[in-house]
Amino acid sequence: MMMRNLGGRWGYVAKALHWSAAALIITMLGLGLAMVHDGLGSGAKFETYQLHKEIGFFVLAVMLVRGLWRMANSSPAFPAAMRPWERQLARAFHLGFYILIAAMIASGLLMVSASPLPFPTHLPGGFIVPNLTGPNALLEARSKLIHNIILSTKIGFCCACCLFIMMTIAHDDKPVRIGMPFLCIPNLKA
Repeated sequence: MMMRNLGGRWGYVAKALHWSAAALIITMLGLGLAMVHDGLGSGAKFETYQLHKEIGFFVLAVMLVRGLWRMANSSPAFPAAMRPWERQLARAFHLGFYILIAAMIASGLLMVSASPLPFPTHLPGGFIVPNLTGPNALLEARSKLIHNIILSTKIGFCCACCLFIMMTIAHDDKPVRIGMPFLCIPNLKA
């Protein structure tokens, strides 16, 4: 079992952290969309908000551990056949996604803290995360705007990633390398 990143491969810990973060973020997106659309009763809506906040702290924890793991483990080298612009684009997408996730967590925490209903976040084990501020309508509105802009940016970012992958599949004679050396998609061009 390869725990650490070696050569051109990601280790199992890096993969587990990556996919855990991805699953939590997708869950957050689903909960976030469910929270803001009608159809939930007030009790269910409150519980959905609380779960969304709890999972947000788990995303923060996984991303911090992931960042520490990356600092302790060198990243696998890009495949030799990968063009310099592909490497730069992969690094830029990766960094951009980290920045968007951190900004999303920060804006969500500020929005919750400034809410006129300042319920603290309760985490498993009885740990309570206090709010950063008291109720503040202006700060809440600005944080909510930033949160929604980031959400739109993340959706656009994901669409750009998908478009990049599809274009590479359609126009390249080599296997597609999408920033993960362990995942190569063969060219589908006949």
